[in-house]
Amino acid sequence: MLDILINNGTVIDGTGNKEFKADVGVENGRIVIISSHIEQKAVRVIDAQGLCVSPGFIDSHAHSDGSLLINREAESKIRQGVTTEVIGNCGLSAAPIAGEAVAEISRRMAKIELDVTWRSMKEYIDCLREPGIAVNVVVLIGHNTIRGSVLGYKDVQPTPEEQVKMEQMVDQAMAEGARGLSTGLYYPPGYYAVTEEVIGLARVIKKYSGIYTSHIRSESDRVLDSIAEAFEVGEKAEVPVEVSHVKIEGYRNFDKLEQLLAMMNDAQTRGLTIGFDQYPYIASGTWLSTALPYWATVGGTQAIVERMKDPEIRAQLHISWENERVEWDNRLGTRGWDEIIISDLPGHPELLGKSIAEIAESEGKDELETLFDLLILSNGLADAIWFTQDEEIERTLMRHPLVTIGSDGSAQRPDGILGKRKEHPRAYGTFPRVLGRYVREEKTLTLTEAVKKMTSMTAVRFGLTDRGILHEGACADITLFDALTIRDCATFAEPHLYPVGIPYVIVNGQVVIDNGQHTGALPGQIL
Repeated sequence: MLDILINNGTVIDGTGNKEFKADVGVENGRIVIISSHIEQKAVRVIDAQGLCVSPGFIDSHAHSDGSLLINREAESKIRQGVTTEVIGNCGLSAAPIAGEAVAEISRRMAKIELDVTWRSMKEYIDCLREPGIAVNVVVLIGHNTIRGSVLGYKDVQPTPEEQVKMEQMVDQAMAEGARGLSTGLYYPPGYYAVTEEVIGLARVIKKYSGIYTSHIRSESDRVLDSIAEAFEVGEKAEVPVEVSHVKIEGYRNFDKLEQLLAMMNDAQTRGLTIGFDQYPYIASGTWLSTALPYWATVGGTQAIVERMKDPEIRAQLHISWENERVEWDNRLGTRGWDEIIISDLPGHPELLGKSIAEIAESEGKDELETLFDLLILSNGLADAIWFTQDEEIERTLMRHPLVTIGSDGSAQRPDGILGKRKEHPRAYGTFPRVLGRYVREEKTLTLTEAVKKMTSMTAVRFGLTDRGILHEGACADITLFDALTIRDCATFAEPHLYPVGIPYVIVNGQVVIDNGQHTGALPGQIL
């Protein structure tokens, strides 16, 4: 007897092939039969009339390292049809941690009232496994976390002994279950690293068949050089490369699109093992402190706060703003302070959803002074949403055959501590937004193209055998959605809204979303 029988659905198998009508049978966590008509009995029968039956979506770029430990149901992700998340991106992983990184990671986890009880990758993965999670997880090692653990958060270069120590931390974490290395070269302390440092760490993951992912050094004025650097790391370390959330930021740089596409096509022609992921929004989300020049961010969060309290440094920043406006524009990526919206500022819900321009006007201050004060008020931990991109560029990149879909968001829920921030809507809406807006409404992608970008392409890149496809013998990660009604509901004004049109989600053969409701099942695995 089958565990689950899905009847009368339209199968989209994740490979890009044409959809077809079929029944799907599941037993012992695997897809055991796909046929035009299945006669076998089943413990559970799901009528999929009018629904698409696809592989579970794989979020190729997620930041649920902390939130999964307090939101094990992974509410905002599983309700999008996501059955697997890749976490530890942008150089920031929860583990392994030592030295100054313990305090830095602990400060960030305290924002969601989470105590850091682990140090090694094994200890962190054990925390994920017990008592369980709703989605599968792929864990990456963050370069910034490694660098902070060994070198701290200063602008320094490693000695040969320190380089070896970082490589040893990467080696141990890979042996304990990580699948690759991520960098956040846009952020300190990763920004201080020269390319050879990163290549050395990437060479360690080669023996584990690991992948190198990168939030590149610049997504604005130096975006082309930064992508070339990512390719160089992959070539010299002989590892596959994933460029995170590919985009062009800042109105001064939108004319770089053709050059970027040429680089992507050339790399493909040369046979490099590269890929890109993308979220379907024209706004990014990150720490408010990234508005500052790099010299003002040396030393980590607490050092930033102390600088913002220093009148002389504030005066220097004002002079820099007047004399180096192009550099500031490229760093900010926006046309004005009205395009930077506060999304998280612990203890001050009245400021959430307001732009820096609005806050400055209401308080009778200029925008720079407001920025400095907000960093002090939040103890350096404020987050913001930045409207920095062009939608036509976004559509063009989405169509590229090397680009997959990733949210760049964490697993959220509208209640509890997670519901107190103005989260970027991508945490709730990325995958249904692609299928609703960019497939059904705008025809940017076909349905089968979009599902392939959400499933098998990402599975292949991260070495996820038997996932991302609907084939007999594959793991039973399955999403059922209505192609005519699926859509995202989350907005920048109201981000904590679940999508519609995804009535069933199955993870490792267990129904987690059942007729639109979470069953409480936690069948996710560490992959």
